[in-house]
Amino acid sequence: MKQVFLLFLFSSVVIYGFPMVIASGNTVVIDQPVYEDLYLSGGTVMINAPVHGDIVVAGGTIYINDSVTRDILLAGGRATINGCVGGKIRCIGGTLRIGKDVQGDLVIAGGRVFVDKGATIFGSLLATGGELVLNGIVMGDVQARMGQFILYGKVGRDLDCRGGNIDIEGSVAGKALLAASGSLDIGSNASFLGEVRYWSPDKGVDFWKTLNKGNAIRDESLAIQQKHWYFFGAATFLGVLWYLGMGLVAILLLQYLFAPLFSKAGDTVFSHILQSLGMGVGFLFGVPLLIVLAFITLIGIPLGLILLFGYISMLLFCSGIVSVVAANWLNNRGEKSAGYRSLVVKAFGIFILLRLILFTPFLGWFLFFLLVCISFGAILLNIKWRRTGSIKPSI
Repeated sequence: MKQVFLLFLFSSVVIYGFPMVIASGNTVVIDQPVYEDLYLSGGTVMINAPVHGDIVVAGGTIYINDSVTRDILLAGGRATINGCVGGKIRCIGGTLRIGKDVQGDLVIAGGRVFVDKGATIFGSLLATGGELVLNGIVMGDVQARMGQFILYGKVGRDLDCRGGNIDIEGSVAGKALLAASGSLDIGSNASFLGEVRYWSPDKGVDFWKTLNKGNAIRDESLAIQQKHWYFFGAATFLGVLWYLGMGLVAILLLQYLFAPLFSKAGDTVFSHILQSLGMGVGFLFGVPLLIVLAFITLIGIPLGLILLFGYISMLLFCSGIVSVVAANWLNNRGEKSAGYRSLVVKAFGIFILLRLILFTPFLGWFLFFLLVCISFGAILLNIKWRRTGSIKPSI
């Protein structure tokens, strides 16, 4: 993967033209300060210098060992953040460890998640996965859907935890809602300043002297019906794996069946990006109009049904289509042509990154819309129409 990623490079040409640094490879090391947004991908990624912008990174093993001024968007098998973060963190990975302060919110999905002692999350924490060990401090709310949740640190406001096994050894300043399908253990060092509502199979949960102001109320409405239940942690993680698996299958089929078309579309994006954007916007808004007109006339209903089915199918596969076009665009910019496997790997990496980008409210969806328009338009410009001949631009 020589020039992998980035997706945002598409849209930056059209919208803001904001500065950025892009790097990729088997091993990527950043050891000089970066004053722009940073986009990285690789087997191993190490950031050993301050970054004065956003970071978007995907890799097998990721280390962020210095400060980041703004937000982090991350996907990796194993990720460790040892630097202070001035904005938010959104990440998905197998094992995630937060070692320093985070000024914004922390949104995590992972197999195992650790927030170390000495780390403070000044915003809120939203986590789903297999295991969460919270040794640090969260100043805001904590919402966790985990197979196992262990609190040794502090929660500054409310705690909403539902999982398999829950172990509370730290303090909660606000209200607490605890629902466990397995065990619910309250340590003698725990502290609850607000009301506690809980449920577990064991009716004899002992809160010791941990209740400072409120009461502990067993709430049957929180009951978890499954006897063996791995909760949202495993369910969500399996759901993510299923979604990624379906995306990979779609990418494999698209690249295998339409390789020449996607290769030409990648070149068209580079040389005719505005024309591609206009064609894509016309397609996305024009086809629904044709469908409505077809349904108005009884004779056109069969055609309308065909158009409707095809249009919905295109929208369902739009993330995969954008990813394959982007992978071919990157490949065509390189010195050597990549093979089928390499293109699929690039496209799958972009597919994951695209889903992470969609976590960004409004701007993420706006960029996604632009990328879909550009990709669809580039494909349409390379389709040979029988009546008008090829409208393919010269490349």
